[in-house]
Amino acid sequence: MQGNLLQTVNTGLGRRTSQAPERIDFSKISTAVRIPNLIEIQRESYNRFLQMDFLPEERENTGLQAVFQSVFPISDFRGTATLDFVEYQIGNWQCKCGRLEGLNYLRANCKHCGSTIKVNPLAAGETLCHKCGTFNSVRPQLCENCGEPVGLKHKHDQQECQERGMSYSVPLKVKIRLTVYDKDPETEALSIRDIKEEEVFFGEIPLMTDNGTFIINGTERVIVSQLHRSPGVFFKRGAIYIAKIIPYRGSWVEFEYDQKNLLYVRVGKRKFLASIFLRALGLWFGKEIDGKLVKSDAALEDRVKNASFADEDMLRALYVTDEIRVEDGRLMIQVPEQGPTSLVGMKVDFDIKGRGPDPIVRSGKKVTTSALEALRKANIGEVEMETSQFEGAYALSDVVNKESGEVILEANNEILPAKLQEIVEGGIDSFSVFFPERDDIGSILSQTLKKDVITKPVDALLEIYRKMRPGDPPTVQTAYKLLEAMFFDPRKFDFSRVGRLKFNIKMGKPERDRINDPLLSAKDFYEVVSYVLKMRKNPSE
Repeated sequence: MQGNLLQTVNTGLGRRTSQAPERIDFSKISTAVRIPNLIEIQRESYNRFLQMDFLPEERENTGLQAVFQSVFPISDFRGTATLDFVEYQIGNWQCKCGRLEGLNYLRANCKHCGSTIKVNPLAAGETLCHKCGTFNSVRPQLCENCGEPVGLKHKHDQQECQERGMSYSVPLKVKIRLTVYDKDPETEALSIRDIKEEEVFFGEIPLMTDNGTFIINGTERVIVSQLHRSPGVFFKRGAIYIAKIIPYRGSWVEFEYDQKNLLYVRVGKRKFLASIFLRALGLWFGKEIDGKLVKSDAALEDRVKNASFADEDMLRALYVTDEIRVEDGRLMIQVPEQGPTSLVGMKVDFDIKGRGPDPIVRSGKKVTTSALEALRKANIGEVEMETSQFEGAYALSDVVNKESGEVILEANNEILPAKLQEIVEGGIDSFSVFFPERDDIGSILSQTLKKDVITKPVDALLEIYRKMRPGDPPTVQTAYKLLEAMFFDPRKFDFSRVGRLKFNIKMGKPERDRINDPLLSAKDFYEVVSYVLKMRKNPSE
């Protein structure tokens, strides 16, 4: 029987072998930890990248499999033809005579659960089923003609490649499916006209030797790992506060602000107000529009033009907001069932009593966090506050007199005592407020919105397109597809598992939350903005 068919043993010609020489230790302090086999780490990493001894349905979405999945499908400009990736095969897996071919001959079924398990081609033995944990006694299937199991067939072994100046490699073949559609000229509906599948030779893949090297044109070479910036989200404080979103593949995004209290964003090399970028992300914030489900460009343009993401939506996504009810000239602040509220820290002018004899909050005292929990347990839904406690409050949305239709106060403007009195006397039932100076976010976003003249997401999209593609006339469809391709297409943007792990740790989320999601959602961008804005008031962040 042959030797190891999966790996060729390197011998002769004065070459190094996988057997390490005797190591002489001159140290005076003995160690209990053995030196790890660093070459084995490299070989296992390369094997995980290739996954060449796995069936197509057994491969994980990593390495070469992930590369093909990220590139395909490929469509033409009119959308009438699509190339889809089906599977790939590395090397020829055959017995010695070629009668048996394929990795299926190196598989067996578990006797307990019936799932597929790998078989050692060199000898019979016990194999663990990773699905149910049962050990199975299996043996490789031998060819009736040559008596050998299936193995990786090499055209030339390592020694021959060095002697003849050749590369130690195996062929890479990819099966691709071509689908051709017919498009209805009226409804633009697609119908399948033809489907073809074919195996295409992509090239030669070099194999790693037992020493962790590659043989290229007869010369033994090693791959030197190159250091690069790890994906993730990074924050920096100083004269300028910066938040960097660095993906594994795609455009970098930087948020920054300084003493001028204006928040800017850098997408690539283009810098503009961050409120424009955040307003454009509002199209994906509630997933109201899905470009993949909209069939025609006209329908997409119509939806984008009618979409709304006002200042109120942006402020509500980042600030702590409170609802105020007006009753008989009194201001009643609502007690939310959960979440933060600006009620904490406000001073009351009378005792707030619950079910017990003692008041929850005494007159002249401030509402604390423990008092807020007591209010919730006592089912107290609102608390009356004096007008002096609304100093520094801003209107979350436009305050409109329902009788006359007059706008008493526009959104994102401070509620001065005169305006507050006008609201009370104007028959307003309720309105929403936020306190930028009390909030950890600060007044930076509020001031940025005041400088921003754009109020609709479609205008924000067109402005971003003008910044990213100067000189190119913008349209709604091209502007939408540009931003969608930059951040919401896994083929153009990949945050990677490492980046997602770092993001989750930094944001205080479960470490493996959406660990396999290569994209950042619109809410993720808002969380990064919230974090960097809180850095000024919270030095510990």
